[in-house]
Amino acid sequence: MNHRKKGYLFVLLSALCFATGGLLIKINSWSSMTINGVRSLFALLIFYPYFRSIGHKFRINKMIIIGALANTGMCVTFVSANKLTSAANAIVLQFTLPIYIILMLWIFWKKRPDRVSVLTALFSFIGILFFFFDNLTTSGMVGNLLALLSGLLYAIVFLIKKMPNSDFESSAVLSFAINLIIGIPFYVQENTFTPNNVVSVILLGFVQIGMAYIFLAKGLDHVPPVAASLISMVEPIVNPILVAVFYGETIGFISIIGAVIVLGSATFYSVYSSK
Repeated sequence: MNHRKKGYLFVLLSALCFATGGLLIKINSWSSMTINGVRSLFALLIFYPYFRSIGHKFRINKMIIIGALANTGMCVTFVSANKLTSAANAIVLQFTLPIYIILMLWIFWKKRPDRVSVLTALFSFIGILFFFFDNLTTSGMVGNLLALLSGLLYAIVFLIKKMPNSDFESSAVLSFAINLIIGIPFYVQENTFTPNNVVSVILLGFVQIGMAYIFLAKGLDHVPPVAASLISMVEPIVNPILVAVFYGETIGFISIIGAVIVLGSATFYSVYSSK
């Protein structure tokens, strides 16, 4: 398997890890800031040893701080969106990110998107809208707006490795530390330590964030940001399926059509890019 194909596999594994977030956040009764802070502790416990094992040294500069703040904002807004609106709404609105990435590459890097990138992003987004046709409502508007903001910040995370003097891994470590610190005032307000709350937040840290960022860091070394974001569109399919099966949010026939469109578009783009 060549480096590009390994990169696609790592991005896919990252998306599957991220996809556990909707369910794990829904079944946890803690506040969004507590969840985000505590899961960041467990993310550090798995990501930092990986960071050291590859001989990576922690660095800090203006670009790394920008990356860390973008990542922190993405984490906070996405967890909050899941608390304020449905998991389906949160994930579909966050996954406007390929559109943001294409626009940012065009505006800041003067890289005009090719026809295949534009059409794939368009079809993927149409597929997502199909998938959530019955669920995308105006209820929970604050949550919807936070999810849109999360998508914009997520796009910046995908582009960190393209920025001069950037360091994706250092930004991730710094972001986890920031999330942990800003959550301190909220920890003391929690008084329910049920198995659901404890186990879900540990899994959120180790799997949904920690392992996801390890896979994403490895994948982005070999896969262009647009391709990575499009492959990651399996997340908005798997995420609500898990919520539907284990939390009770239903998925209709029209959603299956959307799933076929999204997965078909991502698969086509992956094959096209690998060639």
